[in-house]
Amino acid sequence: MLSEQDIAGELCQYVEPNWQPLYDIAGVHLADWFMWMHEVELEDGHRAHAYKHIATRRYFHLGVDGRAFVYVPGARLSSPGTYREIDRLDAIDLVFLTWEELAPRPDEADRAALRRARHAAEHHQPLDSAG
Repeated sequence: MLSEQDIAGELCQYVEPNWQPLYDIAGVHLADWFMWMHEVELEDGHRAHAYKHIATRRYFHLGVDGRAFVYVPGARLSSPGTYREIDRLDAIDLVFLTWEELAPRPDEADRAALRRARHAAEHHQPLDSAG
């Protein structure tokens, strides 16, 4: 059973990546650390893309409309998972949580880019104007 916060989604393609949602939340510098995995069509008609961090192996699920989601696996193997909208800052923190402990570790430029992304998300600003 879905909660009111859950949005069903269906895999719609895994051929043509769209990097813009990732650039919008993490910036071009940090985008180099990700693999695009697939695109999902959400039941509300919007699309979201999944990006997997190379070191942390954690995912961003980002809507083309600027929303961030966490994937909620289905209760059974036969039931598909859903997506739950989360705050963009929380999404950043979830993806990068263990990066300092893993290899390859972030360098100072990566840390600076992550601080800029967190600042923009915290203040609900577009990344390019967060300073």
